[in-house]
Amino acid sequence: MPVSVSSQTSQARRLRDDVVQSVLNWRFWTYLGWNDILKQYRRSFIGPVWITLNTAIFIVAFGLVGAQLFKISVEEYLPYFCAGHIIFTYLSTLINEGCTVYTSADAFLKQTPYPKIAFVFRVVWRNSILLAHNMVVILAVLLWSGHFAQVDWLAFLLGLAVTMLAASFVIAILGAVATRYRDIPMIVASIMQISFFVTPVIWRPEQLTERAQWLVHLNPLASYLEILRAPLLGEAASAQAWLTVLGIQAVLAVVFYVLYVAVRRRIVYWL
Repeated sequence: MPVSVSSQTSQARRLRDDVVQSVLNWRFWTYLGWNDILKQYRRSFIGPVWITLNTAIFIVAFGLVGAQLFKISVEEYLPYFCAGHIIFTYLSTLINEGCTVYTSADAFLKQTPYPKIAFVFRVVWRNSILLAHNMVVILAVLLWSGHFAQVDWLAFLLGLAVTMLAASFVIAILGAVATRYRDIPMIVASIMQISFFVTPVIWRPEQLTERAQWLVHLNPLASYLEILRAPLLGEAASAQAWLTVLGIQAVLAVVFYVLYVAVRRRIVYWL
């Protein structure tokens, strides 16, 4: 028993060092994140502008149709759908790419003992850059609809910081599990496809019957979506959304700690 406790203490210390080194080596993972985007658009004429252009075309096309379907004015529906779609895409991509965070970095991890959490930060940073590209579309829609002056930027940035922290936990957890069980990425991808339709991205929660409200209350993505979208629309996220987010944050932190104390040293051997 003392050996087991000593081993856990040692792994906890190494996990702490891993996190600290990852934060201190921010130039490493920020460079990798930038390089990932540059490689994706190498030899492209307008490069990352394609991200913004594709997003803008889809949002305008569906926004005009959605406003008619839900019988909401375009000035009200388009900002709601635009912010919801871009933010959900950000969350969904983080989760999906989290499953391959270590398998896609096997060339690094097999050769040098890099801090593993640095590759988690790489995924968060890369997708946050893509979110920044798409924020141009949100800002344009807000200006067009007259909502720009109502944006609560402080609340949005706070929600974004909380979301990025939660994403780091989720990516680390999924990355470790998916490295051991290679079916996880396909399962997660299927779940995220379904999540788009049961998360209030294209519809509003109040459009559901009272009995169907559980789709929102039991959906963690809905809470993170609310704390990010509401400030952009000049609204305050509900206290229930914030309590849900903080509760999820605490659970994720505990799961991350317990999982990595147990398996952190095995990740490289699973690659």
